[in-house]
Amino acid sequence: MTDVVALPRQRPGQGLAIACLLGPAAVLLIAFYAIPFVKMLGESLTPVNAAAGWLGASLEHYDRIASSGRVQRAFLRTLRISGWVTLYTLLISFPLALYLVRAGRAVRTAFLIALFVSLASSLIVRNYGWLVTLADAGPLNRMLIALGVLESPLRMVYSEGATIVALVHYAIPFMTLPIFAALLRIPPSLSDSAASLGAPPWRVIGDVIWPLAMPGVFGGVVLTFALSMSAFVTPLMLGSPATAMISQVAAEQFLVQLAFPFGSAVVVALVAITFVIVVLFTWIVRKVFRAQV
Repeated sequence: MTDVVALPRQRPGQGLAIACLLGPAAVLLIAFYAIPFVKMLGESLTPVNAAAGWLGASLEHYDRIASSGRVQRAFLRTLRISGWVTLYTLLISFPLALYLVRAGRAVRTAFLIALFVSLASSLIVRNYGWLVTLADAGPLNRMLIALGVLESPLRMVYSEGATIVALVHYAIPFMTLPIFAALLRIPPSLSDSAASLGAPPWRVIGDVIWPLAMPGVFGGVVLTFALSMSAFVTPLMLGSPATAMISQVAAEQFLVQLAFPFGSAVVVALVAITFVIVVLFTWIVRKVFRAQV
């Protein structure tokens, strides 16, 4: 006989409840992201000469992006900074999340409160804190001089390195919390079994914990990379015109040059590049780690 599998019935009103839960978020996303992005996409296709182009659309602003050395350098710099920020944040956050899972309740609660307070604090205030810390006469330079590491103050602010440090500090909660949530779902018996069979700690982490934590790692990496690609305030405060990221170039086109079509093209290109990289990363994670992400 063929077994009949009974499908779970949907409760009366369950669809309405789901719609009520997802409705406000969907309205906000459509109103404040989808509609503005579609308008920006249309603006980026506006020709310089409105009478030119097929049906009033033109790709000349994207041609300008492809031929502009400054914009290309800003894109490459943004990709480089975002890559380093994502890597450094992962190297800090994964051991931190692993420690929080194995720590006592009091220590775990204290660290989680610190992470949530960091999320709630102002980004501008944190950037000013790094300006003071990394200044020529700041505490870090004074400490290095007192220890004999430096003979004179080292220029740290208004550089690409200062931007990376501040972005890593900002992104740590966004990387740590998804990894922490994924590690909590891993039964401790799995790592205990591997250790009892003679696996060293690094093998337990690499062969057992890391693959099972990949959904959390994926979420944290995507969040961190996307935040870094779109960063504006941090590179504006801690960087310089020589280290400008692509968001600053777009803002200059909107606010200074008043070149709205070209600025819109820069933003659309940034979103497209970020989307392609995330899709490629998703494919790699699924193929290499066989993770369901």
